[in-house]
Amino acid sequence: MKRNILFSVLLLLAVCITVDVVAQKAKKGSKGGGGAAAPSKKSTSKKGGKKNSKDNKPTDATTTTAPTPAPAESPAVGEAPVAVEDTGVASIDVVAESDSFDFASVAVDSSKPQDGYYKLANLKGAKPFPFPENDKNSTKFYKRIWREINTTDSENRIFSIPGETLIQFIMDGLKNGKLVAYEDDAFKKKITYTKVLAKFRDSSIMTLIDTTGEITGTKTVANQFNPDSVTRFEIKEDIFFDKVRGRVVTEIIGIGPVKKLKTTTGVEIGDSHPFFLNFKHCRNLFAAKEVIDPQRDIYNISFDDVFIQRSFKSTIIKESNPADLRIKDKYPDRARQIKESNRIEREIQRYKRNLWKF
Repeated sequence: MKRNILFSVLLLLAVCITVDVVAQKAKKGSKGGGGAAAPSKKSTSKKGGKKNSKDNKPTDATTTTAPTPAPAESPAVGEAPVAVEDTGVASIDVVAESDSFDFASVAVDSSKPQDGYYKLANLKGAKPFPFPENDKNSTKFYKRIWREINTTDSENRIFSIPGETLIQFIMDGLKNGKLVAYEDDAFKKKITYTKVLAKFRDSSIMTLIDTTGEITGTKTVANQFNPDSVTRFEIKEDIFFDKVRGRVVTEIIGIGPVKKLKTTTGVEIGDSHPFFLNFKHCRNLFAAKEVIDPQRDIYNISFDDVFIQRSFKSTIIKESNPADLRIKDKYPDRARQIKESNRIEREIQRYKRNLWKF
């Protein structure tokens, strides 16, 4: 019992001592600058100021001053000083760089430019591969047909690439004497480049107006040849069975452009065939001409490859018949013409399949 009383007294005494020490510390803190106290006289004296500036340690936050800004450099001759926004804070003036770009130190690249896509080969000077000679005694003739290629069709875009059109290439070949033009698809009579060009030139009526603005009359004017006006080609083909090779051969015989006939007022009245080319005579020139169609991923092929591989879309417009009539001559209705063309196409495919049936 006595021990418990003694322990309680000692514990109470320790608590009292601790409270007294904490109170004394709090009292000293409130006297020494617990709040924003005014600076002492020693800190405002000259000696104190010198000592603080020497030691570079200010005695109080309120006596700290911002460093004096360095004087701004004067702008170079001929240059205007850069304006600095006054934000209340000292800053250094910014002056534009006086040195200009040294173009003389840059080397000029004079190498030959490339188109950008990867080219596997150059077809310049290429020659067409020869066809095997057909023996008349070993061939079984089937049919002769005429087809029409429309260059406005998306599948025939290869013939109408801007600046690389087939008709323009053919006209350049005629002009340079590399191709021979004929009046018809029988290749009986040759015609010159001048006559070919004249057949493509349309005429139009021009109204004549005097200085007062009144119409005085009309005049017929010949238009220049426009390659974009030719959007159709006609090809002549022979289909026969070669007994030696054991296959049905479709051989292109001739090719020629189709021109729309128009009146002087611009009304279409029909079609005409300005000239025809023998396809065998065209192969040397066609094989040396590279054609490109990025949309169909076609590169490094020639016009000769396009025709030999039959990479084009066409429509049958005529088959050999005693009256030598075209499909449109027999069937004026457009829907009936398409139906007849498809019928002939199916007959050709059926002929090829039935050759090997026993």
